[in-house]
Amino acid sequence: MSNMELITFPAVQTRLNVEEEQALLRVVREGSVLAIGPEAEQFEKEWTEYIGCGDTVAVCNCSSALELAAILSDIGPGDEVILPAHTFVATAVPFARTGATLCWADIDPDSRVLSAESIATQITDKTKAIVVVHLYGLPADMDAIMSLATKHNLLVIEDCAQAPGARYHGKRVGSIGDFGCFSFHAQKNITTLGEGGMFTVRNPEHGVQGRRLRWMGNWPFEEKRQHYWLPAMANVVEPIPGQLPHNFCMGEPNAAVGRLLMKRLDAINERRRCQAGRLRNALSDYPEFSLQHTPDGCEHAYHLMTARYDGNPYGKNRDDLIQLLLDKYQLKCIIQYWPLCRTELFKKLGFAKADIPHTDRFFDNMISIPWWSDMPDELIDDIARRLAGALDDMRG
Repeated sequence: MSNMELITFPAVQTRLNVEEEQALLRVVREGSVLAIGPEAEQFEKEWTEYIGCGDTVAVCNCSSALELAAILSDIGPGDEVILPAHTFVATAVPFARTGATLCWADIDPDSRVLSAESIATQITDKTKAIVVVHLYGLPADMDAIMSLATKHNLLVIEDCAQAPGARYHGKRVGSIGDFGCFSFHAQKNITTLGEGGMFTVRNPEHGVQGRRLRWMGNWPFEEKRQHYWLPAMANVVEPIPGQLPHNFCMGEPNAAVGRLLMKRLDAINERRRCQAGRLRNALSDYPEFSLQHTPDGCEHAYHLMTARYDGNPYGKNRDDLIQLLLDKYQLKCIIQYWPLCRTELFKKLGFAKADIPHTDRFFDNMISIPWWSDMPDELIDDIARRLAGALDDMRG
């Protein structure tokens, strides 16, 4: 097997086409502004229509969108926020920054996204919000979660960083809860040149507040002025009571690329679903290597391809499999999203306590396979053969 070419994760999941490259050059060469201009404004309108939400605010990354969600949720000390421990750290940091208590909920053992049943066990009279992560591109069970939120008068923030375009019973993620947060990082299904994000809201008034927070409080004078230059070109306002503003602006070149990539996002996701189906079918004889289950009514965006390896019957574990795949089969797999309750940061913050057995079982046995957009069928078949070979070896 030593003559095999190494297969590993790419730094960019989706590449620009010629039209998108030309749009980038046009804005760089001809744009009257390079941040928060007509491209970003149009991107916001088009994203609002695509997602089916009340309004959209273009921001520099998903972390900024999550910060806006935490601010506009009016979360602070004494409040509790429920969220999964198995997620990228950016999901949790904005809510920890408010001084609220983070309460870790478990995942469903088959879909491996946040469980409504586990959320229900975490709700107290101090709970203010639920942060739902559509992890790996799969929507969580939003009907059950929204029912809990309505019953207990809770806000719902959707972390859609890995699921742009995914649907839950016909609705796009990011349109169901109070707020939605999207990422256009280079390693996502679509990118706006490395970084970028969108903040979606159900209530359009939150869109206005988000824009006031987004650019250091710079805001037009609302009263009629005798001279356009007096008292200054723009006012500086308090975005919302008691809050200082931030700088979360999206660049115009980023927005121009994002607008065009958005037009083919559904096609990108459909191709990724086809890739996933091909890999799943090729590995159907290996029940010990279980891929993420997609419930009825959910349309998966397949940002990542993850599995749980149950090697106990063969006296093997996940680490044995990853090492074998690298050494013998030249397939470089990884594990992702160390449960935040186990990390140094959240232990120091006092959030080490968690009763999340399904999360623990999945993470301790999970494996993530190299994955990106537009993988040729031949490559997927090659990956499947390498995985099958390693799984056969593990069986002995």
